[in-house]
Amino acid sequence: MKLLCDNKVAISIAYNPIQHDRTKHVEIDQHFIKERLDNGSISISYIPSSQQVADVLTKGLLRQNYHFCVSNLGLIDIYVQT
Repeated sequence: MKLLCDNKVAISIAYNPIQHDRTKHVEIDQHFIKERLDNGSISISYIPSSQQVADVLTKGLLRQNYHFCVSNLGLIDIYVQT
């Protein structure tokens, strides 16, 4: 499974096997992700925020960004009058 992330620091933490005091609050989640990275079941790649289509599910977006995300996810408006 390929995960797309728009946060370079989060990607760096996921791939970095060394724990730091500043990342202790994500320790359990990081171990889960690190285990999956090590066994090859997932990979994490960077994607710019402007191309992160999952934002439509978590953020209020401007109309242009909203339409970009919806069309790239293949979603349709079931309430459009035909």
